[in-house]
Amino acid sequence: MDDEEIAKIAEKVSTFMQLDRMRHQVDTQVDMTVLGAVPAYIASVFEQANEINSDLEPHDVYRQINKRISQVQAQLYLIRLEMENRSERDPASIFEDPMVIAAYGERIVSSMSFDRSFSFETSILAYGWYPVEVVEGTSHRWMRPADVSVACVPHLGPVDQIIEVSGRVLVPEQLPSLSIRAGNQNFLIQQSGASPVDFKASLSISKEVAKHSNHLPIEFRMRDFREPASEDTRMLGANVSGFSVKKALEEEARQDP
Repeated sequence: MDDEEIAKIAEKVSTFMQLDRMRHQVDTQVDMTVLGAVPAYIASVFEQANEINSDLEPHDVYRQINKRISQVQAQLYLIRLEMENRSERDPASIFEDPMVIAAYGERIVSSMSFDRSFSFETSILAYGWYPVEVVEGTSHRWMRPADVSVACVPHLGPVDQIIEVSGRVLVPEQLPSLSIRAGNQNFLIQQSGASPVDFKASLSISKEVAKHSNHLPIEFRMRDFREPASEDTRMLGANVSGFSVKKALEEEARQDP
């Protein structure tokens, strides 16, 4: 018996010993009852994030639904192209078809560190907010009474960057009770523009923080919720209408030729 045969036997013995060691500690049976609840939970998260304000006009509702369906169709199309053109023997062949390259364009662009700005659309995963409202093409959401309201904002990837949040409150007296943070860092909140109810919050995050995820969970907390009018009995906190993400000046200087 040569060394190669001995090594194969030793590998099998090691595998059997590991399996025997875990025999009474790991349940190898699949619990379908538990797993069956996973799709429903994921669906509930998307359902809550994709709620549409009931006050929208029918054509606005159609535009929102059409937009979401189109986004799903685009993703399914991308997945289909990828699966049809993928080769286990030659992974690089997926890029031979120009249509496949075009389908990957959005992924490539989204992974590049371009400055971005966007309103509070339904595509942003969030909870602790009232449904999305659309005014003149701009989406915004009001904080509802809760311990915390969260918005997961896509950023520029592993680079030093600055994230800004734009919004307003009902009355200026609410602004001091608003706090915004990401992780253990607090946003600097300042009144902006001519109106005392408008604010802008900014936070610099390092590439070390940004590298852990493609999205930054931002937490909004507020103590002072108020009714906007007698016909609207909702208790409203801050209204967030926009996010912007841009490279830090030091990062831009390092990348300039």
